[in-house]
Amino acid sequence: MEGFGVAEAAVLHGLPVLEVRAVSNPVGPRDRAAWRIGDALAALSDAFGKIAPVLERWNTHDDTHDDTHDTHG
Repeated sequence: MEGFGVAEAAVLHGLPVLEVRAVSNPVGPRDRAAWRIGDALAALSDAFGKIAPVLERWNTHDDTHDDTHDTHG
Protein backbone atom coordinates (compact mmCIF):
# COMPACT_ATOMS: atom_id res chain seq x y z
CA MET A 1 0.00 0.00 0.00
CA GLU A 2 2.35 2.75 1.17
CA GLY A 3 5.20 1.20 -0.79
CA PHE A 4 3.34 1.69 -4.06
CA GLY A 5 3.30 5.45 -3.56
CA VAL A 6 7.01 5.45 -2.80
CA ALA A 7 7.67 3.33 -5.90
CA GLU A 8 5.60 5.68 -8.08
CA ALA A 9 7.54 8.69 -6.78
CA ALA A 10 10.86 6.92 -7.37
CA VAL A 11 9.90 6.06 -10.95
CA LEU A 12 8.89 9.67 -11.62
CA HIS A 13 12.34 10.79 -10.48
CA GLY A 14 14.31 7.98 -12.16
CA LEU A 15 15.40 6.45 -8.87
CA PRO A 16 15.68 2.78 -7.96
CA VAL A 17 13.37 1.52 -5.25
CA LEU A 18 13.09 -1.62 -3.17
CA GLU A 19 10.38 -2.52 -0.68
CA VAL A 20 10.84 -5.20 1.93
CA ARG A 21 7.77 -6.24 3.89
CA ALA A 22 6.92 -8.67 6.66
CA VAL A 23 3.55 -9.95 7.83
CA SER A 24 2.68 -9.25 11.45
CA ASN A 25 -0.97 -10.26 11.42
CA PRO A 26 -3.32 -12.24 9.17
CA VAL A 27 -6.25 -10.75 7.30
CA GLY A 28 -9.40 -10.91 9.38
CA PRO A 29 -10.85 -9.43 12.53
CA ARG A 30 -8.55 -6.97 14.27
CA ASP A 31 -7.25 -9.09 17.13
CA ARG A 32 -4.22 -7.23 18.43
CA ALA A 33 -3.42 -10.08 20.81
CA ALA A 34 -2.72 -12.28 17.77
CA TRP A 35 -0.37 -9.81 16.11
CA ARG A 36 3.24 -10.98 15.87
CA ILE A 37 4.97 -7.65 15.50
CA GLY A 38 8.16 -8.85 17.20
CA ASP A 39 8.45 -11.76 14.78
CA ALA A 40 7.82 -9.46 11.82
CA LEU A 41 10.49 -7.01 12.98
CA ALA A 42 12.94 -9.89 13.51
CA ALA A 43 12.23 -11.11 9.97
CA LEU A 44 12.85 -7.62 8.59
CA SER A 45 16.07 -7.31 10.55
CA ASP A 46 17.23 -10.65 9.16
CA ALA A 47 16.27 -9.63 5.62
CA PHE A 48 18.08 -6.29 5.85
CA GLY A 49 21.18 -8.06 7.13
CA LYS A 50 21.17 -10.21 4.00
CA ILE A 51 20.21 -7.46 1.56
CA ALA A 52 22.59 -4.75 2.80
CA PRO A 53 25.80 -6.33 1.40
CA VAL A 54 24.12 -6.81 -1.98
CA LEU A 55 22.94 -3.21 -2.10
CA GLU A 56 26.37 -1.95 -1.12
CA ARG A 57 27.82 -3.63 -4.23
CA TRP A 58 24.95 -2.49 -6.48
CA ASN A 59 25.42 1.04 -7.74
CA THR A 60 23.28 1.97 -10.74
CA HIS A 61 24.69 5.50 -10.75
CA ASP A 62 28.27 4.40 -11.42
CA ASP A 63 29.02 5.09 -15.10
CA THR A 64 32.78 4.71 -14.76
CA HIS A 65 32.57 1.22 -16.29
CA ASP A 66 30.62 0.48 -19.44
CA ASP A 67 30.42 -3.26 -20.24
CA THR A 68 29.46 -2.58 -23.87
CA HIS A 69 32.94 -1.18 -24.55
CA ASP A 70 34.93 -3.74 -22.57
CA THR A 71 38.17 -4.43 -24.48
CA HIS A 72 39.43 -7.04 -22.03
CA GLY A 73 37.37 -9.82 -23.50
